[in-house]
Amino acid sequence: MPPALTPALAVDYVRELSADVRETFVFGAGGELVAGPAGAEAAARALLDAARDAAEIEAVAPDGVVCAVRSGGRSGVAVCGRFALPGIVRQDLRAALAALDGAAPPAEPRIRPRTADRALQAAAGALISAVQRQSQT
Repeated sequence: MPPALTPALAVDYVRELSADVRETFVFGAGGELVAGPAGAEAAARALLDAARDAAEIEAVAPDGVVCAVRSGGRSGVAVCGRFALPGIVRQDLRAALAALDGAAPPAEPRIRPRTADRALQAAAGALISAVQRQSQT
């Protein structure tokens, strides 16, 4: 089955679903950025590294929320404003990643997202700052 979305359309899809999603990134199976802004790529990758092998990530910082999902070897990261609903954003990311393979959106997983420890909290704050700086240029 051909993919329903390209990586660039997956980014647009997630951003269009919520006014609070500021930026979205999609990383391929090899960790390469396949869609999203290159200017904040390093900060998004650092967040994924800080989360180690967690399938889902949710980190709340003073300036926003960062959500991430890993599925099918890919990763999706969404940087959101403070009023985003993380569970819904994670579901949107799951649906976008599934659509890259032409699959139906998965049901809500029965796993608990990894929430912020110090390293993840710091990485989330750095990513939010990187996206804010990029949007000001």
